[in-house]
Amino acid sequence: MNPLLRIDTADTRGQAAALTMAGPLDLATAPVLQHTLDEALNHHPTVILDLTGVTFCDSSGLNTLIRLRRRAHNVGGELLLAAPPRQMMRLLTITGADGVFPIHGSLAEAWQAAPGTPP
Repeated sequence: MNPLLRIDTADTRGQAAALTMAGPLDLATAPVLQHTLDEALNHHPTVILDLTGVTFCDSSGLNTLIRLRRRAHNVGGELLLAAPPRQMMRLLTITGADGVFPIHGSLAEAWQAAPGTPP
C-alpha cells in the first residue's frame, strides 16, 4: 500500500460500504484507490467515499473516480462522494464531474442517500 494515501473501511450496511481516504489522490496513489475500490465493489455494489482527508486531487485521481463510478454502475451499484475538500470540489465543478457523481456534504448525508442500505 502507498504510505501517502490511506484508505480504510469506516462502515458497512447492507449492500453498501463507506471508505475514508486521507492523503493525495494523484498519479502515484490512484492505483491504490483503484485496487481498494475494486475489492470493495466485489462485496458491496454501493460505495461511499468520505473524502474529508483528501489533501489534493489531480486529473489522474478524477479519472480513477470516473472509472470506478462506471464499475459500480456495472455491478448495479453507485459511487457516492462525501465531503470533498475545497480543492477537490473545485476540480469536480470545473470538469463538470459534479453533475456525474452524487456528492454529499457529509458521510451521514451520503448514508441517508445510499441505495441498498437498511433504514
